[in-house]
Amino acid sequence: MKTTIEMPDDLFRRAKAVAALQGLSMKDWLTNLLRREVGAGTTAAPDDKQQEIKTFNHELDQLAKKISATWQGPQDAVAAIQEQRRDLGT
Repeated sequence: MKTTIEMPDDLFRRAKAVAALQGLSMKDWLTNLLRREVGAGTTAAPDDKQQEIKTFNHELDQLAKKISATWQGPQDAVAAIQEQRRDLGT
């Protein structure tokens, strides 16, 4: 169902900021808030978002380990960049 809500501009901006900080759209944030307040159950969106963040962080850690194992120092990284530039012809 769609509905229109009128609220003061400053309240809307603060609510939008809170939703963004939680990684949610305004729609999802308001839905979660209303479900919590009326006791209509919970939604899986925040848990899904947390799992997505954990997965991303894990993949990032794995990538960092691979890079650390391959490039032992700044000279290795510079050499890799120079080689890539040569390959690209820049």
